[in-house]
Amino acid sequence: MTKFLAHLSGTLLVLLVALIQPWAAPAAIVLVVVGWWWRWAAIGAVLLVIGMLALSDTGLVAAAAAGLVATTYLLNIATVTAPRGVVPTTLPSVVGAVLWTAAAASAALLPVELVWAPVVAPVLVILLSSILTYSITTARRRPPVTSSPQAVVETGEKPATRAEP
Repeated sequence: MTKFLAHLSGTLLVLLVALIQPWAAPAAIVLVVVGWWWRWAAIGAVLLVIGMLALSDTGLVAAAAAGLVATTYLLNIATVTAPRGVVPTTLPSVVGAVLWTAAAASAALLPVELVWAPVVAPVLVILLSSILTYSITTARRRPPVTSSPQAVVETGEKPATRAEP
């Protein structure tokens, strides 16, 4: 299934490039095909899409679709040669990609014209991602390891026990 999704998203990536800038489609085809064996070419294909979006005046929907396709492509192409059972396209990854795309599209639709917003926006996204990731990972942390009885004997401390009568 991973290989199928990698090939499908690679094909969609090529179609996106062909729709945006037809002259760049051959380069996208070469990068996607070579990306099946060498991952650096897959990154090059995604960077080509980003460059085509930057050079052309595409709309918000095209940019959002390109982002979702590129995310799917990179998630799946990175694990084509992974051991059996590695599934990159899980429900959390799909929901996360769609929600972040919706958040980015909503932010792009805001009619605010601030000169400094492009400088602050990436910092805020990184901070928000860090806060969300930290709150998720702290719930899964293991309890602290208590000292072993051997360490107590070596330091000469009395081991902690329940309240003595």
